[in-house]
Amino acid sequence: MSEPVTPATINFYAETLVANVKQRAAWFRTPHVLWPWGCDKQFFNASVQFANMDPLLDHINSHSAELGVLVQYATLGEYFRTLHTLNVTWSVRDHHDFLPYSSEPLQAWTGFYTSRSVLKGMARQASALLYAGESMFTRYLWPVPQGTLDPAWALQQLQQLRWAVSEVQHHDAVTGTESPKVSDMYMEHLATGMLGVHKLMASIVLEGLGPSVGKQHKAPAANSGTKPAGYFASVYNPLTWTVTTIVTLTVTFPRVSITDELGHPVPAQIQSSAKHPFAYDLLVLTTISGLSYQYYSIRPIIEAQEGTQEPAAAMANTLQFGHRPRRRSNQGGRRLVPVMNDCYTVLFDQDTNLMFSIQERQSNRTVRVAQEFLEYHVNGDVKQGPISDNYLFAPNETAEPTWDTVRMEIVVGKLATEIRQYFYRNATAQAYTYAIYSRLAHVPQGPHGELLCHRIEQEYQVGPLELNREAILRTSSDLNSQQVLYSDNNGYQMQQRPFQAFRNNTIARNYYPMVQSAFIEDGRSRLVLLSERAHGVSSQGNGQVEVMLHRRLWNNLAWDLNYNLTLNDTSIVHPVLWLLLGPKTLTTALRPRSGLALQHRPVVLLRELASPEPPGQGTSSEPPGLRQQVAVTLPPNLHLQILSVPGWSYNTNHTEHMRHLRQGHQGKAQADLHRVLLRLHHLYEAGEDPVLSQPVTVNLKAVLQGLGSVVAVEERSLTGTWDVHTLQRWSWKTKPGHTRGRPMSPSRPRGGSTITVHPKEIRTFFIHFRQQ
Repeated sequence: MSEPVTPATINFYAETLVANVKQRAAWFRTPHVLWPWGCDKQFFNASVQFANMDPLLDHINSHSAELGVLVQYATLGEYFRTLHTLNVTWSVRDHHDFLPYSSEPLQAWTGFYTSRSVLKGMARQASALLYAGESMFTRYLWPVPQGTLDPAWALQQLQQLRWAVSEVQHHDAVTGTESPKVSDMYMEHLATGMLGVHKLMASIVLEGLGPSVGKQHKAPAANSGTKPAGYFASVYNPLTWTVTTIVTLTVTFPRVSITDELGHPVPAQIQSSAKHPFAYDLLVLTTISGLSYQYYSIRPIIEAQEGTQEPAAAMANTLQFGHRPRRRSNQGGRRLVPVMNDCYTVLFDQDTNLMFSIQERQSNRTVRVAQEFLEYHVNGDVKQGPISDNYLFAPNETAEPTWDTVRMEIVVGKLATEIRQYFYRNATAQAYTYAIYSRLAHVPQGPHGELLCHRIEQEYQVGPLELNREAILRTSSDLNSQQVLYSDNNGYQMQQRPFQAFRNNTIARNYYPMVQSAFIEDGRSRLVLLSERAHGVSSQGNGQVEVMLHRRLWNNLAWDLNYNLTLNDTSIVHPVLWLLLGPKTLTTALRPRSGLALQHRPVVLLRELASPEPPGQGTSSEPPGLRQQVAVTLPPNLHLQILSVPGWSYNTNHTEHMRHLRQGHQGKAQADLHRVLLRLHHLYEAGEDPVLSQPVTVNLKAVLQGLGSVVAVEERSLTGTWDVHTLQRWSWKTKPGHTRGRPMSPSRPRGGSTITVHPKEIRTFFIHFRQQ
């Protein structure tokens, strides 16, 4: 790599390349070998690289008779097209992935599933904000722009976050295997992009409120020193289902009145904040239609007003449970505290301050469930054995408990009950290192409350860790899971992960990625974990599932030191998991939608109220614009993966666009604001659910009527780049006995607005509306 290709070095380079190609040829079914050229952090200047590669390829091809190899540049498309013409009969690998990777027997590449958890969380938050901002801007533009917002500026804000979110799709950002300097750069770009999209969304809301109402509100002041008269909250649901959920706001006043846009009181609960010692958490129950808004006015109730009829948010009551020492046995369960709603009864043991069991009401089954934090101790000296780093996980032994005592608070309210568990490293510690904040909502199941009722929301606080520690949350149950775990590696498809015993490094080699969800089950029940960021996950015992939440490492491996990849991460992380428990039929139906509800929670935009005066009871203060929009609603098994005005300037005919580029026609074209990109995703696999796994047919004109009159529907390739009717799926000859699912999509007529989406299918469209 360091020496250029010259007449003096060309023979050596040619022999080296040819030897490597012949070695790889043994792995291939045909004489055509795919030979990727390059490696990470090595090729920075394309002109220099081609100046070296071109003469080398010419030399090899001019000596092909003696070397036995012909070499040519090729795209992946050209390579597979060549294979297709050979008409070979192929064997079919099943649907399993290749994880976990191992470069050596003692090196399991399972640490990167969790490395740099803060960045993993921020990347997912930025992606969710971008998703919401895209659909909000699209709704603003169609059927007609609702104000004076400059579309070019709006697109600039979206494009800046698009770029930042795209940047963290780099393989080192996804895995957390970048240096601290690069990680800081990723975080800075994400933060800047998120700030821009927040400004855009706030501007859209303000435009929709109208000038007369907008003047009554102002953006929250930063450290102004004066307490606001209250807040005006706009809550946007970015999903295309009606969502019932609890939105949590932090306020500085203990008594508060909250009303909707009609002046009607809203179900709410106020309680001491778990994170801010001099603030309060305001929990608001909200139901929002698809791609729609709810608006709330939040005002403090001062002492002089307490005798008035203004309704106040219900104050929660906090029960304190003192420090309890960690027990060395499984005894307990005689003094149990129940927390229940319409779906679950969760019992906590007063003698340990730990969870004891969960009863699922529908099946009337009680499952013993306990949760605790543990740490794997790892080696940092290469002379002493295998080390853990950004990539690798190499525990010295089984995980050890990280705490000696647990303190518990149960915050009981009408809307929800919150259980706060604080884990202390020793009995004399003043500060806790770990915490679990669990929440159970007291809402009826109903048509829209099913997802909220059927989940136990948990947020954790982890860190700062001691050096060379890897922190896990272990959930132990009496489910007879046979140590079989299911997890996804892409947020799309679940994989079965049976525990395997190895001669070396068994713990690490049984870790797998959990991008969005994981579960264990027996014949009667399934315990599901949903995550808002990627983690490593494993089942090291029957009925157990453990999630790696954080890592802090240092080692003296020269390669790690040279690239600053020792992962000395001193941060505190706050990951979120949602727990679902129930029969397989119930959890199968709830898991995909609940995962999206976690990923795409409603976006809250706050503005300070300029006046403390509440609106007249029962009078309408409904601002014009946004509230008049028709909801966008899809069936429960369809997900709107994107609704966006891309603002692309290139021709929809990809071939013509490429021809123009080759001819040098690269003049800056005007952004096209009339193309709306729509992508739909069927959430269920074939056979998963008797109803939800069926193909679903929708009329896009009816679904999108709130955006205007659809005049044309143009189906595109997955990315939107190609007209799908110009593409032809190849058919490959395969050995018998491997057919799974639906091998070919049915023919798709051009331009129709009624479409059918089959299980796990993703379809992409350009939507053209009638301009007004």
